Amino acid sequence: MKKSSILCVLGAIIIGILIGKYIYGQYKEETKSVFNYSKDEVVYLLQYGVYSTEENMIENAKNLKNYFYYKENDGYHVLIGITKNKKLKQKIVDSYKIKDNIYMKGVKVNNQEFLNLLEQYDSLVESSDDKDTIITSQKQILSKYEELILESE
Repeated sequence: MKKSSILCVLGAIIIGILIGKYIYGQYKEETKSVFNYSKDEVVYLLQYGVYSTEENMIENAKNLKNYFYYKENDGYHVLIGITKNKKLKQKIVDSYKIKDNIYMKGVKVNNQEFLNLLEQYDSLVESSDDKDTIITSQKQILSKYEELILESE
């Protein structure tokens, strides 16, 4: 009787292990990051020009439907758009009907909220052919650039 009891207990343990392994194997191991350590990513500022005085900048940018400017040591920088995708430059520039050369200035950004928004706006620009939609999206992303990047420096 002792032998049969030991065999029953041993059988139950083996069956329990096998069932446990099977059930455990059904679940996929997924980990979610609690902290988003963002790395620097390059975004491209579409720069209309750099001017030595504010008056000169306003005079030269008066024909633009939408622009944003910021001051650095070398002058007033006028931006018409921002993108992560170099291929969207011409589409954005064409929306403004600009004949001048637009300088594409790469800058590193590590603000994940801004980078996520920029990805969404780039996707909108890529899928749209409506010039007003493209200009409006650039107006919004320029506003977010000022809020999330420039004001946090």
